[in-house]
Amino acid sequence: MSAEFHPRIEVYEEGRRTPSAPQLPVLSSAFFGEDVIMERHLTPHAAHYGEREQTNHTLFIYEGEPVRAEWKADGKRLNGWLRSGLLWIVPHSMPHMCSFTGPHGGVLLSIANSQIERHIGPFVRGGRFELVPEFNLEDGQLEHLLRGLLAVAQDGSCADALVGELLVNAVCIRLARRFAISKVNIVPCRGGLPPARLKRVLEYIESNLDKNITLTELAGVANMSLYYFAVLFRQSTGLSPHRYVLSQRVERAKELLQDPKLSVLEVSMNVGFEHQNNFARAFRRVIGVSPTEFKRGCL
Repeated sequence: MSAEFHPRIEVYEEGRRTPSAPQLPVLSSAFFGEDVIMERHLTPHAAHYGEREQTNHTLFIYEGEPVRAEWKADGKRLNGWLRSGLLWIVPHSMPHMCSFTGPHGGVLLSIANSQIERHIGPFVRGGRFELVPEFNLEDGQLEHLLRGLLAVAQDGSCADALVGELLVNAVCIRLARRFAISKVNIVPCRGGLPPARLKRVLEYIESNLDKNITLTELAGVANMSLYYFAVLFRQSTGLSPHRYVLSQRVERAKELLQDPKLSVLEVSMNVGFEHQNNFARAFRRVIGVSPTEFKRGCL
């Protein structure tokens, strides 16, 4: 999708809100309105970014050829070589400035405090959540999660909101455990969902396969926090909420494809896929053949 149709990641600079980069991003995706935004930028020249403050917590993962960079934040001046996969963590409202000696690029993920609170609020217990600034950080798990979100963002309007929400949840938990000023203690949970709650969730999924199901909705049905719901659901079913919903969509699709009156497009819409290409890709991945091939074999 074109960047102009999406909210931009912004900073406060010289007393006003402005986009974090002067040029339009080559990729832009708002997962949850203006609360979670991902942008990819490529700048073909050296650049200096003056003192600014992020409006939200921001993660930056570098992509491209190695380049010398300098960063000033939290009273410290840091410099070093940036290479692909290294991360910066920039807390919201923290004055900082940076410069790059040559062409540079990467992916920015902006997460509002409201989103952080949704995902880790039960563990903070009313306390304030603040991040530690990090420069040229190596963290394989966080890098993997950000690249997963990038893949979702690249799907644009075809993106699965449930996948995006699960990945954002995992990012928030990782930040809270490893990079918060006051580390958040998340007690491991065992035993799966209580049977009555699991039954409610499964019935809700079954009744709403034709709709866009979100993690927030499922956690609400179970009356649990997002994190504990996602963990306990996997323990109960052996699948993540996304994988389970996908498997149920495919099973429903197999039944509907046997109806000669329904086209593949109609089946796709009836099992919650707005785009037939997404449906075909998901169906082939699970069943091994395309929906069209499966339907032909049933007739």
